[in-house]
Amino acid sequence: MKDHAMNRRSFLTGFAATGALAAAGAALTGCAPSTSSSDAKDGADGQQGSWRDKPAMPEKIDETVDVDIVVVGAGNGGLPAATTAAQEGAKVLVFEKGGAIAAAREAIGALNSNLAPDHHEDVPTLLNHANMTQSGDANILLYKTWAEKSGEMIEWMEETLGPKGMLFPFEWHCPDDAHAYYPAMCYNPCLDEYNPEGPNYGAYMHLEVMADVFQNELGGEIRFLTPVQQLVQDDSGKVTGVIAVDNDGKVIQANASKGVIVCTGGYGANDEMLQDLCPGNTNWCALRDSNTETGDGIRMALWAGAELEAGGAAMIWNRAILPDGFEFDGSYTGGDIFLPGSQPFLHVNINGERFMNEDQCYPMSYAGGANQPGHYSWIVWDGNYWEDIVQFDTCGCSRLAPAPAGTAFNADVYDCEAITPEHLDEFWLNPRIENGSLKKCDTLEELADAMGFDAEKKATFLATVERYNELAEAGEDVDFGKPAYRLSDVSQAPFYAARIGGELLVTIHGVITNANSQPLRKDGSVIEGLYVCGNDQGGFYPHNYPSNFTGINAGRTATFGRIAAKHALGVE
Repeated sequence: MKDHAMNRRSFLTGFAATGALAAAGAALTGCAPSTSSSDAKDGADGQQGSWRDKPAMPEKIDETVDVDIVVVGAGNGGLPAATTAAQEGAKVLVFEKGGAIAAAREAIGALNSNLAPDHHEDVPTLLNHANMTQSGDANILLYKTWAEKSGEMIEWMEETLGPKGMLFPFEWHCPDDAHAYYPAMCYNPCLDEYNPEGPNYGAYMHLEVMADVFQNELGGEIRFLTPVQQLVQDDSGKVTGVIAVDNDGKVIQANASKGVIVCTGGYGANDEMLQDLCPGNTNWCALRDSNTETGDGIRMALWAGAELEAGGAAMIWNRAILPDGFEFDGSYTGGDIFLPGSQPFLHVNINGERFMNEDQCYPMSYAGGANQPGHYSWIVWDGNYWEDIVQFDTCGCSRLAPAPAGTAFNADVYDCEAITPEHLDEFWLNPRIENGSLKKCDTLEELADAMGFDAEKKATFLATVERYNELAEAGEDVDFGKPAYRLSDVSQAPFYAARIGGELLVTIHGVITNANSQPLRKDGSVIEGLYVCGNDQGGFYPHNYPSNFTGINAGRTATFGRIAAKHALGVE
């Protein structure tokens, strides 16, 4: 290992000791333990009045700071934007609402990079596929911009972070299946070492390393626990700065001569906004990962004159296991994270009926169950589950079995263990069996009883399993069109079943912008001095998150963060 090698724990310990981090660790949205729901609810309830109400300007300013660029949010969009601007010689100040660096996703979607010259993606094909997933309502100009600029973004990230020990292994995996959704084609940064067979314990660290570069090498400043509350505009409507309040209540006005870049992560922790803007997407979630993401950036952009895109979408996992007696009450509490929920095992509804092709990416699988009676589904499998998981050959963060050599690392980010049959049993299955949320029985008849089926529903369930086993044996799903390699019979004892609902990760519905990340007014004019990126930016997923391309959200967020910074400074 190189001299600068370090593990995640030692890096964070050392970094925090410098005062750069106000709290240890950060939530890893998209592949991370769920944030405390009580914390999330408190964050939402902390908003004064309606989310639509613009607050009055403060009467007293305790501190005034003059910089070139203000970045709001230290996450996947904010840190690339800040670092890019600082590399161009700009004086940059970052405000972060939380006590640590914001969410990091290990998979960064990028196309046609020189880092992977043997893999070229046809951009028009991807654009048309993406538009179909959004019923034609996506802003394809933004998709095209990401597709054309993301390769340069990941090359820049490697050039910036490589000297600090970050590696950028390329994940390419496309199952030989015409029905498979878009392939895994992304980069998985790791610190110092990469094992193609997994696990890789130095993953998820690129933002920590980037923050180190930004502060300690480029002279940038991050102020944690300092939420931005509103934008400052001149008489023409141009954004000239921000108003922030630190943890001690000090009011700060930061004047930005070149621009303000907003990347606050959406509104997943704002209950009022969720109910107003996307109730159909989120009502049937039993968990929530959002904590500080209360829609600050979106609200401020709207107050400044921006327009919100139509629709209302959220990124939702099908990985919330529901305990006995669970009821959806809008609190986003009560469920427990359960990674096997994303495997394409048999799903039945509360009447024992199969209702879909289970080979769907996780938000679509969730939606299928949410539209059934009771708003959840039962996932059912048998004693051959590990062999089935290997056979399923899933991609991205849905993958549990070790990946083919040269692709994604295989590690459980919840406890940093390699996912093996033994680990799956010990960490994921046995605790849920013990608390009763996962049913384990010796016969299908006993399993049906454990699922609470009456005689009629039990008969339906047994007939459903029998039919499903026939399809698996024949190797053709003539009922719903599930690919053969994703069919697995349910015939080997013991038998398992769990109720699966949604886990709300983040919202992905935001402000209308142009390809430079500048928000637009209703008449199409640009709000000068303001840029909006990431989950605050609309255009990509007005209806749902299709997961049609592994790492696309983190990739587009970082790409547009760089685009915003360069445009604000007038550089290419």
